[in-house]
Amino acid sequence: MAMAPGQYRLFLFMFATILLLIDFSTAAEENTPGGYIVIKDINDPHVQELGEFAVTVHNIQAGTKLNFLKVIYVETQVVNGINYKLVIELLHGAFYEAVVYEKRQLSSINPLNV
Repeated sequence: MAMAPGQYRLFLFMFATILLLIDFSTAAEENTPGGYIVIKDINDPHVQELGEFAVTVHNIQAGTKLNFLKVIYVETQVVNGINYKLVIELLHGAFYEAVVYEKRQLSSINPLNV
């Protein structure tokens, strides 16, 4: 059964609209303010320090003796500071996910008399 010309145009319009909505929703998820962004340089010393920090704090809080090996994946989220979502590999082959909140806040700045 063939479509009438008006129905065919309506079908094409609706199909194109759905495709555009899918495309825009995907772009919005990737660029959402406050959303997480993948960091490609996982070997950055700061990223690795954050992973080691997360394992150290976990060991103190949980009374465990996990051994940090390396961060293998990281995403950041800008809020009122930066959230780092880390996937951490431990020496014995286990993997943990940690979120470390880092806030840079200036306490004071004053001129020096030199």
